[in-house]
Amino acid sequence: MRFHILGTGAIGGHIASVLRPRTPVTLLLRSKDAVHDFEQRYRNTITYTRSDKGRSEIVGFDAESLHGNYNNNPIETLVVATKAQHAVDAVRSVQQRLTPQSTLVLLQNGMGLAEELLETLWPNKVTTTTAAAAGNNRPSFIVGVNRHSVERVKPFDIVHCSGWNDPEGGLMLGAMPHSNQALTDKVCKVFADIPELNTHIYDWQELRRRMMRKLVVNAGLNPIAAILESRNGELLHNPNGQALLRGVCAEAAQILTELNATAEELVELVQGMLKTAAGNYCSTVQDMKAKRLTEVDYINGYLVRLARERNIPAPTNEFLVHMVHAKEHILGSK
Repeated sequence: MRFHILGTGAIGGHIASVLRPRTPVTLLLRSKDAVHDFEQRYRNTITYTRSDKGRSEIVGFDAESLHGNYNNNPIETLVVATKAQHAVDAVRSVQQRLTPQSTLVLLQNGMGLAEELLETLWPNKVTTTTAAAAGNNRPSFIVGVNRHSVERVKPFDIVHCSGWNDPEGGLMLGAMPHSNQALTDKVCKVFADIPELNTHIYDWQELRRRMMRKLVVNAGLNPIAAILESRNGELLHNPNGQALLRGVCAEAAQILTELNATAEELVELVQGMLKTAAGNYCSTVQDMKAKRLTEVDYINGYLVRLARERNIPAPTNEFLVHMVHAKEHILGSK
C-alpha cells in the first residue's frame, strides 16, 4: 500500500518517517522547485530523532508536486497533515486523484474539519449534476486523535518527544460512518502494526469522545502557551496562565456535555499533558514562531461556535481566539 503525505511539518514528517521503512511513501510538495530541492539537497531523506533512541536518517521517499500532471494516477491512501485551516484547499488540489477507493486520514488539532471537507468537496445534499457526482464519489475518511508530541526543528528534520508509550494511545483512529469499512480496516491495520505509533482503533462514537478530550487539552494549552511564547511545562508555574487554563476548562465542562466531566477533571487532563511534554513547544507556539496562521479556529473557536449553538457563555475561549488572531496580525502570519 502506498501512502501519500500532504503536509511535511512535524506531524507529516513523523508519520512519513515511521511508515517509510514498511511501505512506499510519497510526499506531496508545493511546487516542482520544492520537489527538486528535496531530491537534490535532502536526498529524499527525512531526519528523525526520537528522544529516547537518538537520531536516524530515513531514506527512500518519493516526492510529487501538488501542481504536477498526475490526474491519471489515483491516490490510494492520503494522510492529511496540513494545518486545519489549509486542509480544504490542500485536499482540493488533489481531489481529481481521489476516488471511492481512496482513504483520507486526517491528523489535525481541533474538531470540525472532516465535516467541512465533506460539505465543501463532496456534498451529500445535491442540487446539480456535478454536485451529485461528487456526492456519490466520496472517499472514505479516518480521523485521528494524535497525542504524539513532535517538533519540526528545520525542513525535513523532526524531533519526536513523547507518545510511543502513552497508556491512552499515541494515535487514536476511527472511521467516519459513511466510509468503506474494508478499506478503512486495511489502512488502520498498517498504523496499528507499527509499535512506535502506539495506535488504538475505536468506533466513531468513542473516537468523537476522545477527540473532545484532546480538544480540551489543546484549548487549555495551545493558545495560552502561544500568547506567552512558553514551553508546555512553564504554564504549570504561571499563576495567570493557570487562571486562563481553568477558565477554558470550566467553560468546556458546560459546553461538552457529552464528556460528562467536571471542570476539575478537565483541568487535571490538561495538566497531565503539560507534565508529559513539559519541554516541548506546542504546535501553536511553533506556528507563531514561524509566522504561520494557527489552528485556533478549530480548537477554541470550535468551542465558541458550539457554545453559541447551545446558548452557553464562553468568554475565556472567545478572548483567547481574539488574542491569538491579534498576535497573528501583528506578526504578519500567513
